[in-house]
Amino acid sequence: MNHRCMLFILIAAMVAIIPVSAAEQQTAAAQVMVTNVTLDPQVFMTDDTGTVTVEVINNGAQSVAISRVTMYDEKIRVQSRAYDTTMYLGAGNRMTFTFTVSAPVPDGIYYPVFSMDFRDAGYLRYPVKLQVQDKPLKVSILSKPDVFTGGKKEQFEVLVGNPRDNGVSGVIVYPTGEGIEASPSSIFVGMIAPDQSQKVTFSLTPHQSTILEIHVDYMNGINSHAEVIRLPIDLGKSKTRAEPILSNIQIERKGNTYSLTGDVNNAGLEVANAVVITTGDSVVPVDPYRKYVVGTLQPDDFSAFEVTFTAEGTDRVPVEVSYKDNDGNLYTTTTTIDIPLTKPGAQENGEFPIVIIAVILVCAAVIGGIVWYSWRKR
Repeated sequence: MNHRCMLFILIAAMVAIIPVSAAEQQTAAAQVMVTNVTLDPQVFMTDDTGTVTVEVINNGAQSVAISRVTMYDEKIRVQSRAYDTTMYLGAGNRMTFTFTVSAPVPDGIYYPVFSMDFRDAGYLRYPVKLQVQDKPLKVSILSKPDVFTGGKKEQFEVLVGNPRDNGVSGVIVYPTGEGIEASPSSIFVGMIAPDQSQKVTFSLTPHQSTILEIHVDYMNGINSHAEVIRLPIDLGKSKTRAEPILSNIQIERKGNTYSLTGDVNNAGLEVANAVVITTGDSVVPVDPYRKYVVGTLQPDDFSAFEVTFTAEGTDRVPVEVSYKDNDGNLYTTTTTIDIPLTKPGAQENGEFPIVIIAVILVCAAVIGGIVWYSWRKR
């Protein structure tokens, strides 16, 4: 065989081999497909930043050369650079690509495109579903006192609900307000699943009228979010607290000392602890009952008491009733009572009452008249 014949055969063989190699590359590239897409967060909020991770697999029998991998969209902002280094995806192997994206868009569903270019055979395009849902957590007040009382600890319940299509994490609830003590100062809730809620309870002690703020901080993926509701706190008198009322009051004077007796009734709906009764500053408490310790009064309960005092230059006596609630807060009520001018069974400074003196004088006059009449008749 001459040289020309051998050259012709070689060229013909090469021409036959080239189309077969390109076809094999196309076939191999066609076996590469997307198997999984993971978004973090699963559902974005407006202006959230997150990641999109795409997993691909080579189901073919030979390696495939990849020249470029990227993601693009007109509205969703892709912050990551493209994968521009040539890489090989072996037969039966998997590979993942992660892109950082942000969503400066309103509510809706968007489809940024995952793009993979093969070195020897075409490309792969895959639209990724990305949902933006600008629904924040909902915060509501479950229960609170009808009236806040200064220095009194009250229970306060808050409900935090998640109306979103994805769970949120790192949920922390805490109250703030000038002049407000909270126990605990904050509550860590953690994860709240979609369409779920979590109840938290605080003990609040206000010391002044103020604005109570309930803060809820949480994470949507790597993005921090916060919600707050405000509630005015106006201090007043509790409708359920203990209410001591004095009744059956009697005052008796013995020499310079007055004795005041009566009953103290708890007309409230809560227990009155450490009830003590004494007189106010305008009179001077004396023995034997400077103070009268009643102790505990249940709602609708009563107890008798007695206090003793002297009163100079006044005809009124203030009676003070002090008690503590279950949290140890001290309350004092004052009732002013008139001192009667005439006291049953009393002797005014050791002198005879005026009525008795008048009777004696009348009797003496009658007896004197009888004696005088008898003397003149004789």
